[in-house]
Amino acid sequence: MVFEPEAIEKLAMKGEPMPDGMDYPEQVLFQSFALLYARYREKHISRDDAKAEKIKLLDEYKAYRMNWKMADEWCQIIKLTELARAEFRKNPSIENGFKIIEIIEGRKT
Repeated sequence: MVFEPEAIEKLAMKGEPMPDGMDYPEQVLFQSFALLYARYREKHISRDDAKAEKIKLLDEYKAYRMNWKMADEWCQIIKLTELARAEFRKNPSIENGFKIIEIIEGRKT
């Protein structure tokens, strides 16, 4: 299940418990919003400062989400190419090299 940043923010703003099913980047964003809104309610930061921090949080979330996704895709490639890489090590041929390339490019699984 994917939680949109706006939905995560609304839950955190209301002081709701963190929902099950969030991946790590979503959990970090939820907890960051929860802390931000708590600091704002307790008047530790101004509304303008809270807005500026919210923009930073969302920017960092987007970058972290992209890195998380890339890491997940890389893990999938490693798993999918495991047999082809083992075959290439045993028999390093152009054909076996192309098998790995085809898997990486998504033309063969």
